[in-house]
Amino acid sequence: MSVVESMEDFVNDFHTSLRENVLNVVPVDSTSRSSVEEVFNGFNNPFSDFNTDTKWRKYFSEKWGVVEPIEIHLGVRYDSRRNKISGMYEQTTVNDTFIYIPLLKTLEFIFRNDKVCNLIQEERQSDMYCDFCDGQYYKKHPLYSIFGTISQITGDNLGLNSILGYVESFSAKHYCRLCLTDKVLAQEVFSEDDPRMILRNRNLNEEHYKYLADNPNENSCYGVKRNSILNTLTYFNVSDNFVLDIMHDILEGVAQYEVKLLFEYMSCNLISGDSIPQRLYAFNYGFLERNNRPTKVNLQQAGNNIGLNASQTWCLIKNIPLIFGDVVPVGDKHWHLLLLLLHIVNIIFSPCISEGMIIFLKHLIKEHHQLFKDLYPRNLIPKHHLMIHYPECIRQIGPLIHVWTMRYEAKHRFFKKNLKNFKNLTKSLAKKHQLAIAYHWESCTIRGIESGPVSNELLSDLENSDFISEQLQIDISSEVMVTPWVKCQGTEYRSGLVVFLEFVDDAPVFGKIVKIFIKDGIYFLVSCMESEFIEHLHAFSVVEQEHCLVLKNLRN
Repeated sequence: MSVVESMEDFVNDFHTSLRENVLNVVPVDSTSRSSVEEVFNGFNNPFSDFNTDTKWRKYFSEKWGVVEPIEIHLGVRYDSRRNKISGMYEQTTVNDTFIYIPLLKTLEFIFRNDKVCNLIQEERQSDMYCDFCDGQYYKKHPLYSIFGTISQITGDNLGLNSILGYVESFSAKHYCRLCLTDKVLAQEVFSEDDPRMILRNRNLNEEHYKYLADNPNENSCYGVKRNSILNTLTYFNVSDNFVLDIMHDILEGVAQYEVKLLFEYMSCNLISGDSIPQRLYAFNYGFLERNNRPTKVNLQQAGNNIGLNASQTWCLIKNIPLIFGDVVPVGDKHWHLLLLLLHIVNIIFSPCISEGMIIFLKHLIKEHHQLFKDLYPRNLIPKHHLMIHYPECIRQIGPLIHVWTMRYEAKHRFFKKNLKNFKNLTKSLAKKHQLAIAYHWESCTIRGIESGPVSNELLSDLENSDFISEQLQIDISSEVMVTPWVKCQGTEYRSGLVVFLEFVDDAPVFGKIVKIFIKDGIYFLVSCMESEFIEHLHAFSVVEQEHCLVLKNLRN
């Protein structure tokens, strides 16, 4: 029984019982009895608009303006179906369809939200790359100033190679969709500045399309397999697609490959093989990483990975210097390779990147790849090569973290939930998804803040009450609301955690959250810390300063 049905039964039973009890105390010959009966008879079932699937879907579709999925007919095929009466299999025709979600209507629906429009119109920092609109591709495009079109196609490497018309194998001679570097030269060319690297462009692609048209027996030409249908669009060309997937490239590719090689080196030269997993599992990864700690690192399995998902790999590589830094001598070249990778990761996973950091990234990647070739006899994998294009891709379309596939992978959770209806599965999923999306945009509070349980405390009873009173501009005898934690844009802040405060002379300043207050906003009472960066551990050593407090507004 559904919640609506249960509530409907409860309200009806309550109405019947209340009617009987009231009429029992009203005399039969009373003139008001008919009026009372009239009131109860005029009662309408409040759930009459929701007591069937069809009714509640219609109600919420009208209330939220659901963008309905469209079923598009592809063709007819033959299949065999078992006849339930005869038990025999019979040939039957099946209509093949696919479910399309109207993109323009979806965008219109999203931009009905005033908060989204305000975010789009926020003033931008001219010297920073923070999203697609900061990239050179957007700024130079003739259409984006007034109208819109397809800007970029996102996806994983194999999917993008396929839809953009390139070879669907990374063992092919020319596997890169951004340049003509072959897999042999990819072991020597580590920068787009190298004169041996030839970047793809429209003219080169047109030459390759023509060659394939003139030579139909050829499967590919310099990695081009076919002319993508996307090239028929007026304002889009596949050679202008700068999306690279840092989740698969780094977290499920390069990082796991190099961590595995590092652990093999350490087990042979610095530490016993059994000690590596022991240290990994015993290490305290901290409160914020409690759900991402590596569960089982498999160093024996074949291939280049160690059996972790992307989030676990990200958590692991950030903490490897702290876990094993005490057993690795300072200046070890294998360790330096890891530190270079961490510097690269810090930049490419940043939501905002300066032009200076892009230039620095280019040199880091070149140094990293050259050191890898000096240390290991193994080849760089194709994902290493794709890293060479990161600086220019960021310059064109902004930070790559905004176009990675991690969000699409997370989206799978919705579709993996059990469905009671297995007839026309894709249509059922699409309808459920569109209702969920409509509810999300109807109820969402962009940049909303969640908090833990709130308690009222007398300000005079708190430590540092004079300072808090002065900063919040409230009387010391008044009460303040205190909470143990708040969450903003997916990041959780708790008392005792260390946070970044500001940059002073290009160096970060950290502080430890002492208390969290709520008064016309969220305020952190923070104890300032002195810090020193330790390169070998790729971490800051912090020391709490005495009598140095600041009050920070979470919005700032």
